Amino acid sequence: MWVLKWITKASLSETLTRVIGLKATGQISQSQFQQVDTLHYEVENKLLRLIGSVEKRQWNGDQSYF
Repeated sequence: MWVLKWITKASLSETLTRVIGLKATGQISQSQFQQVDTLHYEVENKLLRLIGSVEKRQWNGDQSYF
C-alpha cells in the first residue's frame, strides 16, 4: 500500500511541476495556472483522505478494499 501512496502523490506533484513549467515559459496564462492549482489542491486533499481511509482499514485488518 505504501508504494501506491507514494506513486500517486508523486504523480500528482509531477503534474503540478509541469504546469509550473508551462506558466514559467508563458505557455499558459495566470488564470489557467490558478485553475489547475486549485484542482491540484482539491485532488491532493481527496487523495490524502482516501489514503488515510485505506490505511485505517488496513490497520484494522479490513481487507474489503481489495
